[in-house]
Parts: sequence; C-alpha cells; structure tokens
Amino acid sequence: MENLKNNIPEYSVSEFNSLIKETISSAFDMIKIRGEISNLKKPSSGHIYFTLKDEDSVINAVFFKNNVINSNFKIEEGMEVAAIGKISTFAKSISTYQIIISNIEIAGEGALLKIVENLKKKLMKNGYFDETKKLPIPLIPESIGIITSPTGSVIKDIIHRINDRFPLEIQLWPVPVQGIECSQKIIEAINGFNDQSFIDKPDIIIIARGGGSIEDLMPFNDEELAKTIFHSKIPIISAIGHETDNPIIDYVSDLRAPTPSAAAEMSVPERKKLKKNLSIIINNIEKSKDQIIESNKEHLSGLIRLIQDPSKVLNIFFSELDKLLARKEFGIKNLILKQKSRIIELSSKIPQPYDKFDKKKSNFDSLFYKMNSLFNLNIKNNKVKFENLSRILKMSSLNENLNRGYSIIMKGKNIISSAKDLKTKDIIDIKLKDGLVTAKIKKN
Repeated sequence: MENLKNNIPEYSVSEFNSLIKETISSAFDMIKIRGEISNLKKPSSGHIYFTLKDEDSVINAVFFKNNVINSNFKIEEGMEVAAIGKISTFAKSISTYQIIISNIEIAGEGALLKIVENLKKKLMKNGYFDETKKLPIPLIPESIGIITSPTGSVIKDIIHRINDRFPLEIQLWPVPVQGIECSQKIIEAINGFNDQSFIDKPDIIIIARGGGSIEDLMPFNDEELAKTIFHSKIPIISAIGHETDNPIIDYVSDLRAPTPSAAAEMSVPERKKLKKNLSIIINNIEKSKDQIIESNKEHLSGLIRLIQDPSKVLNIFFSELDKLLARKEFGIKNLILKQKSRIIELSSKIPQPYDKFDKKKSNFDSLFYKMNSLFNLNIKNNKVKFENLSRILKMSSLNENLNRGYSIIMKGKNIISSAKDLKTKDIIDIKLKDGLVTAKIKKN
C-alpha cells in the first residue's frame, strides 16, 4: 500500500493544468459544435464571449476580434449556430475549458431565413415598408451616389450603363459588401451623403452588390441599416444580388432593382428617347401657337367688322332675343298644356261633382288668358326698348354725324380734338360726308 502511494504522480496546479490543456488539444483538432448562443458579451475590445448550449449542457466560447471581422452576420442572443474552432483550457481564476472559434455559421439555411422573416415582420409592423412614405426618384438627376465595392464588375457595369444612357456625375463611396463590418460601413456612407456638410449631394443613392449565398447577403438584412435607409433624405435604390434575392433593404428602399445594371437604367432616362420626346413636345407647342394666333385673328376681324357697323351688333342681339323668347314661349305653353292634360286626366278619375270641375276649369282658362296677356305685353315692351336702343346707336354712328354737318379733322393718322394739337403750317385732312379735303393751318 505504501509502495502504491509512492507511485502516484504528483503535479503542481500549473503543471496539471498544462497537462490537461495539452491532452485536450492533442485529442481534438478542429471541431464544429452546434448550439444556441446565450450569455452574450461584446466588450469594447472587439472580442465576443458567449456560451453554446443545448437542452442538457453548455460550453464556453471565445470569438476573437481578428476572426469576428470575417463573419458575414452579427452575433445575436438566441441564435442557433455551428461554431468551428479548437478546444482549449483556461485556469487563471477558475478551471474551465472552452472553444476558441475561428469561424461561425448559422445552423442551417432555415434558421437564417427565420431570423430574416422575424425581422421583416417587425419592420413591417412599425411602418418601415409603407409605400406612401417612399421618396420619388428624380426623372433627370444631376448626380448619383453609389455605395458598393470599388473593385469588381458591379461598379463597372453601373458606370457603363449610366454613361451609355445619360452621362452625369457619379460619386462612389467605397465599402466592403461582405463581412461583419459591411452593414456599418454602408450606414456610414448613407449618413455621409445625407450630412449637411457634404458638398454636392447626390440626387439618388444606389446600394449595390452582386449575387451570393444567403449568408453572404446577411449584412443587407441588418435592422439598423434598414432604419438608416428609411430615414434618408435622399431617395435610395437597392440593387442586391440577383432578381431572386430579396434582402430586407429591398423592402425599405424607395425603389428596388433586380440587378445592379437594372438600377443604373432605372436611375437615369435614355438620352436619345428624351431628345425625341422633347422634339415632339416642341413641335406640338409650335402647332398650338399657330392655331391660337389664327383663331384670335379671325375673332379680331369679326370684332372689327361689328365695330364698323353698329347695326350688326343690334341685329345679333335681336336674333338672340327672338331665340330666347321663342324658347320661353314654347316652354310656358308646353308647361300649361302639360298641366291642362294633367287636370283633365285627374278629372276623369273623379266621378262627382262635375260642377266643381267646371269651376276649376273656368279658373284655369282665366289664368291662362292673364298669363298670355302678360307674356305678349312683356314682348311688346322689350321690343320698344330695343327699337329705342337701335335709334340711339344709329344717331351716334360716324356716318350719321357726318350727314348732320359734322366733320373729322385728322393730322396724319391722329384725330384732332383740340386747337392746341395744331401748329401753324400743319397739313390736315378734313373728312366731310361726301369726301376728304386737305388744308394747311395759316395761323394758330
């Protein structure tokens, strides 16, 4: 027994912990552990600490900053993930083991889609997708801001399509379009373009990137990014991935484009088509102008003819009066006939007494006679008024005044109404009823 005790190995605490660490490290290379994130901590150092748990157990996890920045999504409490890394021990203040994570994945596409769907419902409930709150896209912008990677085919395709359709100023704000920093950098770009101190603000912002997996596109399902787009004072077009990709920013942006190239086409008009439409508009304006001028010329000619002969004006008034009187007479007689027919119809339905009906009929005939007399008197009075007006107009006409011995003195094209308007030796024309006489002023 004493020999057995002497054979038991003895270690210091540090020696034993080192042995355990070495044993665990050699027993496990890279492993993947699946579980739910809990007790999440994100200190200012940029490292992330949490525990992975399932129904029965937990394991500590460390995600160091240099690996965090390569992740495609934000680590959130309650997320179902698969952590890839190495098992290590820690024994400074407490003995424990943990997984040091080199990469982390959402545990299955279904879990990722569930996260996106839950966020979509939340934003929709709070009005972030409301169509009435979306900003209109300018028809002809002067400048377009593009938020995307400065390298790759996306920016080249956008610039090429804009220059081909309608060349204008393009302002690129370079950002990473993948990784944990992606959404924050895009938020900074949107706020930068909207900032009051930013000179030459763009009229439209395009956020673009090419296609990718659902994990690659997760930065574009970020809640804070969606809220920043919603509050932008500059209209935003989202162009993320392919036509079948629909990240959350597609729903909150002012316009969604199926591809980056389509976003370029939707942001500017086609110059050739615009010139053609403008030419058609100018041509229509010229035609309308000519038609209005001709119409006004005809109207003016008609007014001049009427002014030269006042009796024509009076004839027009008489003609309109006759039409009005004819309509009134027809209307009154028609009304009376209808009422008479109605009375006859009603009387036929009343069996007795006939004497009451005869009295009503007599009253009606009397009323008809009075109305007819008043109507004829009214016509006669109006006719007298118009005849008096005709005589007044005729007496005041130019030819009538000349026939009565008056004359018109003209100097050039101006009518002279005062002796003060003439000087000695002025040549004047005197219009009489039977001709024109030219005279010279000897003294004034």
